[in-house]
Amino acid sequence: MSNTSPDPANQPTPPPAYPAPSAPGYAPAAGQPTGNEKGPARLGIIAFAASLAGAVIGSIIAFIAGMQFGGLVAYTDSSGNFSGAVPPEAEQIAVTSVVLAVVAFVVWGALALWGFIQGIIAAVKNRGRVWGIVAIVIAVIGVGAVSMFYGIGAAAGAAPYLA
Repeated sequence: MSNTSPDPANQPTPPPAYPAPSAPGYAPAAGQPTGNEKGPARLGIIAFAASLAGAVIGSIIAFIAGMQFGGLVAYTDSSGNFSGAVPPEAEQIAVTSVVLAVVAFVVWGALALWGFIQGIIAAVKNRGRVWGIVAIVIAVIGVGAVSMFYGIGAAAGAAPYLA
């Protein structure tokens, strides 16, 4: 074994040094994202529109369902119970009310889920971040609005029969 150092001419050449991303004069390659770019806000705006449409359309349908349900008060006695046989009109009103209530929550749920997921994507990708966050909030609290409008509709439907 010899203590001689290897010949520098036989050493492999090191790869060329590239500047660090934070170094002055660094420019990313064409098409390479820099990480701080904002994309178009369209993704967040669409998420917001879907969440808002779900809350508004669901609330309108829920209000109509509540009005139908409140109209059943006309077929009850003073204690709030149906007296005797339930007339076919009352059965039809009850069925319509239930179907409309289910439709209201399904419409809200489908549009809110779309807006919720797309809002998360918009917020993460910075493509309409504020719109995406607002879409997430509306999607989450929309169930409260739909439920509240169902109750308001039921009270409004029952009001003419209560004295």
